[in-house]
Amino acid sequence: MKRILTLALVAAFVMGLAGFASAKEVQMKAQFVHHLTWTDNTDFNDENNEDDFLAKQRVRVYFDYVASDSLNAVLGFEMNTEWGDADNGGDLGTDGDTVRVKHAYTNFVVPGTSVSARVGLQPVAWKGAYGSPIFDDDAAGIMVSTPITDQVGLTLGWVRALDDGVKGVEDGQTQDDIDLFTAILPVQGEGFGVTPYLIYGNFGSDLYDASNDFFNTDKDAYDKNFYARGLLNAAGAKGNVEDDSSIWWGGANFEVSMFAPFTVKGDIIYGAVNADDEENDRSGWFMDLGAEYKADFGTLGIIGVYGTGDDEDADTDGSNTMPTLNDSGFAPTHFGFSGAVSGGTDSVLAAGDRYDLWAIGAYLADFSFVENMSHKVIVMYGQGTTDGELIKKASVNNDRYFITDEDSFVEVNFDTTYQIYENLAAIVELGYINLDKDEDVWKTDDQDDDALKAAFYLKYDF
Repeated sequence: MKRILTLALVAAFVMGLAGFASAKEVQMKAQFVHHLTWTDNTDFNDENNEDDFLAKQRVRVYFDYVASDSLNAVLGFEMNTEWGDADNGGDLGTDGDTVRVKHAYTNFVVPGTSVSARVGLQPVAWKGAYGSPIFDDDAAGIMVSTPITDQVGLTLGWVRALDDGVKGVEDGQTQDDIDLFTAILPVQGEGFGVTPYLIYGNFGSDLYDASNDFFNTDKDAYDKNFYARGLLNAAGAKGNVEDDSSIWWGGANFEVSMFAPFTVKGDIIYGAVNADDEENDRSGWFMDLGAEYKADFGTLGIIGVYGTGDDEDADTDGSNTMPTLNDSGFAPTHFGFSGAVSGGTDSVLAAGDRYDLWAIGAYLADFSFVENMSHKVIVMYGQGTTDGELIKKASVNNDRYFITDEDSFVEVNFDTTYQIYENLAAIVELGYINLDKDEDVWKTDDQDDDALKAAFYLKYDF
């Protein structure tokens, strides 16, 4: 009898554990991307030394701890390794301290409501027809969302973008913080969608110190002032930022699909930085518009892009380019803009902090001649919108500018994806950019050599 009771207790314990385990689930997903990239003249100057060939890989692993439909937490890790680089474990022995936390956030629904919240290190992006030119990356913050009606929602958020970022200075001794607050109002109707949004923030008085030149080629100096590159005067700040400054963007993304197979999509954004001195101000517009037609043989599309540029007096009156947080989202192409597969070479034209240009393009995507193999080809032509007279001034650092209204470019991309297995793809990116810089503006003829790119990726998702 005692043995029977013991067996019953053990069985009850095991059954209890099984019931507990069924209420909690750990899901995992990952992405392995290995790539070989050859580039030439990414700075459009073949006289400069550059590393033409790179072999890299990126691994991202995510664990989703699901307690219920109303509660889960996500922990994600990222490992970036350049083959042969001892600093990140790519040399012989392949031992390196390269694991980084990418995501660490909690999702939950407020009990008794339809309000959901996401808290922690999470993906943050503002919707864009071809990706956001403001920010599309990861950030630390809180995002709270709720439906208002069946067609209208609301998201409110706070992002802590930077806290005491000056290297070598004890925490609390600087005021170079950046806080961002946002309100997003997605509206989804029958055959159309509109997503207006507002972003407001401020940055502290020590974000930029003129004694630390952010045009410096030293990586630590560049990283330290990364945010300053996209927020302060694109012509270069003329002195220290001595008072707190405000930042804001107002924008709207839209897509009309009611005329399928025709689709029209686009964005309009205005952004501004109000600094302590007029010469450190920055404000401007960004717009894009695209149309697509889905046919049996593929998707035909056209795209137009416009961003305001600086006038001749930008060095004293403030910049007329839209401020940015980083160049991680706007991706009509994979070479001139940020559309490369994870870890690839891109943003040769966007330069990481500005969109003072206009461009038009046409593309054909998703066409195929071989089973499981698809292609995309895009051609873009554009010019700068910054006044070339500004570059001629001795007081302006020309390294801050890429193209002016006297310069033009042509970019051609050809991409191929071969689906080897359901979860394994081989991807090839071929890119070419011809840049025609005006010799009278730049006083040189060695900055417009053609840029080339050939990249091969092996991408495994599971």
